[in-house]
Amino acid sequence: MTNYTPEYKVTINGIEQTSVTLTNGSITFGRNDFFEPTQPSYCNLEILNLDGTSPDIGLLDAVIIEVKDTTGAWVKLFTGEVSGVYNRIAAAGVAGQPNTMQIQAVGALGLLVKRNAGGVAYPEELDGARIQRILEETLYTAWEDLSATLTWNDIDASVTWQNYGVQGIDVIDAGRYEVLARSAEIVPAYTLTDLTSNTGLGYLYETTAGNIGYADAERRSENYATNQINLDADLLNADIATRLQTADIVNSVVIQYDDPVQEVGAENPTSINDYGLLQDVRSTILAETTDANEQASNFVNYRGTPRTSLEEISLNLANGNMSDATRNALLDVSMDSLIALTNLPVGLFDSGIFEGFVEGWTWTLGRKNLELTMSVSNSIYSTLDVQWEDYNATIQWQNLPNDYTWLDVV
Repeated sequence: MTNYTPEYKVTINGIEQTSVTLTNGSITFGRNDFFEPTQPSYCNLEILNLDGTSPDIGLLDAVIIEVKDTTGAWVKLFTGEVSGVYNRIAAAGVAGQPNTMQIQAVGALGLLVKRNAGGVAYPEELDGARIQRILEETLYTAWEDLSATLTWNDIDASVTWQNYGVQGIDVIDAGRYEVLARSAEIVPAYTLTDLTSNTGLGYLYETTAGNIGYADAERRSENYATNQINLDADLLNADIATRLQTADIVNSVVIQYDDPVQEVGAENPTSINDYGLLQDVRSTILAETTDANEQASNFVNYRGTPRTSLEEISLNLANGNMSDATRNALLDVSMDSLIALTNLPVGLFDSGIFEGFVEGWTWTLGRKNLELTMSVSNSIYSTLDVQWEDYNATIQWQNLPNDYTWLDVV
């Protein structure tokens, strides 16, 4: 085990802020719960300038916050743009008093709230293709976005028009479900992406480099344990609290789909017998009856039985008992991260183990500490049942363990 004292770098409008001291700050990504849409990331910084002056920071200036990992490499914690600037000078009028500046910034998903999309008709397509289409329409540079005085001499010589417009998009999964064709109608881009991701059972996410991606319903199942962070419960900051609530239970569901609207339903009789009838109606833009039936069946299977989740997982990366490997893994936390928490009291989980996906996280930046608080959902909510047609077509039973059954593969 080694000691770790975080070293930060704040860059605003391309200028590293070397003349100021970061006194504290916080950065928040993701969502609070599996059942919520992803929210734009944001950060709050407080910086101190001892000579009483204010750095030249304006609204919409680019903000990058980085921290050194245990190897000395800089790791991005946040990329966004300034949304608010607040100055305060103690004892105004007295020479030499320090100036405190508070800076608020918002991440890439904030662009979808402020920009419109849907100005052209969309065909029927998979949810991932629809997300790609909306993001390209919203984020790519269009001719009318450029200054009338801009010339190619002002642009790097290696840039072409084709790649000049590509910006801000991370990996977009193909999607699993067909969504309805859509007539042209301009609405906020976030409205369209939220409706599509909710229908596709996926989620939008932001990278710390400031790009937007889309994980479809299959990503967490397909990549299960490939981005796993193993944690011992002894490393956690505070008391461990779990959540088990009836609000998560749905044992009778109606899926609305197609245009004109049709409906299919499903029930979980065992759950209804145990907990009473708990119903939900899901309005979607699904185009296919088979997709609607699959979602209805999966919905009552997974949500018919309440699952225990953790309220929060909080750690301090300056904890001397934490290994460098764990610190560096946590610095790369994302909504793809699977947390495997061991050494839990058996009073919380009979096995002493909890596995859950990170839904959101907050960094709390201090001069000698770097704390991470994560919202983690039970991994079962993110796992799709494997269907025969989903499995690798070339696999043979002889290449699997002798004692495997289909249920083991699922």
